[in-house]
Amino acid sequence: MTGTIRLGNGLRVLLEPLPGTHVVAVCLHVGTGFRNEPVAGAAHLLEHVLVQGASSSRPLTEAVLAMGGTMNARTAADYTQYTSVLPADGLEVGLRIERDRLADPDLSASHVAAQKDVVLAEIRRNILQRPHGGLVLFDLPDLLHDTWENRHNGYGDPEALNGLDPETLRGFCDRSYAPENIHLALAGDFDPDRALGLVERMLGGLPARPAWRHDRAEETPVTGHRHRYRGDRVAPAGRTVCGFRSPSPSLDPSGHLATVLLSEVLETLGDRCGCHAPDSRPRGELRARVSRTGNPFDIAHGSLFAVDFPHPVDASPDEAEQCVRHLLGRIADGRIPVAEPLAAIRRQTALHLHAELDSVTSRASWLAVGAAVHDDPHHLESVPEALRVVPDQEVARWAGHYAGLPGARITSLPVSAVPSSSGAAR
Repeated sequence: MTGTIRLGNGLRVLLEPLPGTHVVAVCLHVGTGFRNEPVAGAAHLLEHVLVQGASSSRPLTEAVLAMGGTMNARTAADYTQYTSVLPADGLEVGLRIERDRLADPDLSASHVAAQKDVVLAEIRRNILQRPHGGLVLFDLPDLLHDTWENRHNGYGDPEALNGLDPETLRGFCDRSYAPENIHLALAGDFDPDRALGLVERMLGGLPARPAWRHDRAEETPVTGHRHRYRGDRVAPAGRTVCGFRSPSPSLDPSGHLATVLLSEVLETLGDRCGCHAPDSRPRGELRARVSRTGNPFDIAHGSLFAVDFPHPVDASPDEAEQCVRHLLGRIADGRIPVAEPLAAIRRQTALHLHAELDSVTSRASWLAVGAAVHDDPHHLESVPEALRVVPDQEVARWAGHYAGLPGARITSLPVSAVPSSSGAAR
């Protein structure tokens, strides 16, 4: 059974002993991600700055690799995580790295500048040099949402990053990485009493300080369809994404999970729109996701439901969108039976999530996500049953909801094919 302990400085500790695994995973979970950062790209840049710990802990990170361990980090919508996996007797080394990361971060101008270059290179490699890169992650949220927190580019806008000076980054770090805003999750082969004693000794002395506070802005309803073209310098063909506002996992968990199931149904039955013969359909196979990053189970608030598909350059975006909406309508009115595919989707999702929790690294990560985002360390373990009890009729009802819901649509085309009146460029 997982225990949760709050240290005197506010830092929360989650312990899940797994005797016999011979390894231990350490996950430092910071409750600030790109959705609740004050400057576009600050959370992602800070992750890169801190990923190797402090300057003083560089020999420790080398020791982790030397003992066969691994280290990683990521920035999500609502949090940033640093994870390491070590042999069971390496727990103290892992905790020393986390102490140094929090107590002695290297925020020198030279180090920040070097990591800005790394992030900008990552943006070029993963976004700008990929056909239709960032279409769902950045361009769709910018058109679909009205609040800055939901629409801005948190991965890293080059102009915003270049304007982010070390002093501003330090202030953001001081408040975001305050102990009160942190969960530390340990999973693996350790003695709980010894582990807690090490945590108290290593991290209990960090001074308490005011944590980052973010007042979430409310979105105004989308009252009309929002359409946009985007020119892509490396794309050989077209791609369109249709997006809708999705329910909040905390305020409407059934609607959120029904949308997750619907996204899988669309990918399974996407060729059954019924309004075109297969050889005349104006689009390719559908891809669907719930949330910007594609992980529907680690978000705290409402996000987006996106359906994207490839198509020839000369295909009509209006016709392709109507094809998708017609498919949703057929699911809603029962012309496309969904009981059998939903049963298979629930089984496959349950197997996937159970396999996810087989990894000690993932267990530590999801313990922290569950506690920080959902107020339940074992949230992910409850998801298969939660999906099972969502009625098929609820999935069909949400299909009907999205079929007629105003949303956003972006069509990404080679630059030479973008209609001249759109003014789109990339």
